[in-house]
Amino acid sequence: MSEAKADPKADAAPKSKKNILLFAIIGLVVLVLIVGGALAFFLLKSPAEGNADEAVAEANAHADAEKKEKEKKKKEKEKGEHKAPVFDKLQDQPFTVNLAGETESVLQAEIMVELSDEHEKEKLKGLQPKVLDAVNRLIRSKTLEEVKTTKGQEDLAREIREKINEIMEVEAKDEGVLSVNFTKYFYQ
Repeated sequence: MSEAKADPKADAAPKSKKNILLFAIIGLVVLVLIVGGALAFFLLKSPAEGNADEAVAEANAHADAEKKEKEKKKKEKEKGEHKAPVFDKLQDQPFTVNLAGETESVLQAEIMVELSDEHEKEKLKGLQPKVLDAVNRLIRSKTLEEVKTTKGQEDLAREIREKINEIMEVEAKDEGVLSVNFTKYFYQ
C-alpha cells in the first residue's frame, strides 16, 4: 500500500514541472508578441503622418507670414509711408474684340492696370491667361452703344477691375488692381 501512495506523488511532480514549463513558454511567447508589436508600430509608422504634421506647420507659418505682411502694409499706410503704385499692361498688343449686337462693330483698347505693389504684379502675371480670357469675354459681351460713351468706358473699366480682382482673390479694396486705365480706346 505504501507503494501505491508513492506512485501518485511521483506522477504529480512531473505534471507540475510540465505545467510550470508550459506557463513559462506561453508567457515568453506573449512577451515576444508584445515587444514585436511595439517595435512594428514604431518602426513601421507611416512617414506620411510626419509629413502631414510638417505640412500643417508650414501652412500655419505661411498664413502667419501673410497676416504679418498685411498688418505691415496697413501700418505703412497709416504712417503715410505708402509706396508708389505699380502700373502694368495687361498684354503687349491692344485688345481687338468684336462687340455684341446686330451691327458688326469692333473695340480696340490698350489696357493698363494700377496695382497696389510688385507682389500683386507678380500674382497677376501668374494668372495672366485666365485674366485675358475673362477680359476678352467681358468686352465681347458689350454693345457699341455701351462702350462709346464716357459712362460706358468708366463702367467697363470698373467691371474689368472687379473681374481681375475676383480672379486674383483680392479681399480688400486697397489690394490687387486699384484702377483700370485705357491708354488707347478705339471703336468702330
